[in-house]
Amino acid sequence: MSAHGAASNDKCEPNLIPLLDLVLQLVMFFMVCANFVMEQVNETIRLPVALAAAPLGAKEEYVIFLNVDKNGHVLLSALDAVGGDAVLTNPKRVENYMRRRYAEDVRAAGGDKSKPARSVIVLRADREAAFVRRAGSANPGVYEVMKACRAAGYEKVQLRAVAGDRR
Repeated sequence: MSAHGAASNDKCEPNLIPLLDLVLQLVMFFMVCANFVMEQVNETIRLPVALAAAPLGAKEEYVIFLNVDKNGHVLLSALDAVGGDAVLTNPKRVENYMRRRYAEDVRAAGGDKSKPARSVIVLRADREAAFVRRAGSANPGVYEVMKACRAAGYEKVQLRAVAGDRR
């Protein structure tokens, strides 16, 4: 009976090593994901302020970020730039780039062109960017970039803004 009583005095503690391993893997996963998103967003773009701005929906499957600077140039991330072409300076170049991206989306969807593209275009336009092309300027406005996306076949185009008060 003394042997049974001695065993009950020992403490039984759970093994926390697998739990710690899982937590560290989750932390690393979210750090990597955040890094990929930050590479697609250009921090030099100052977004306009809107009274009603909503965050990007969680159901969006695949997002393409287009950063439009105050001169109307489309700035691509290092991940999106093809052949070192990181700045698109006119609507035709934007349209050609978006047509290539649309062809990639169609291939990813199994080659079915009847389905709409799986991507959502998010335009992050600087608050000082012109909406339409200024007279005598070769630089596109935000509207020309939107038209180039539509001409390439994309139907879902969103403009980003910062929620806030205009006072």
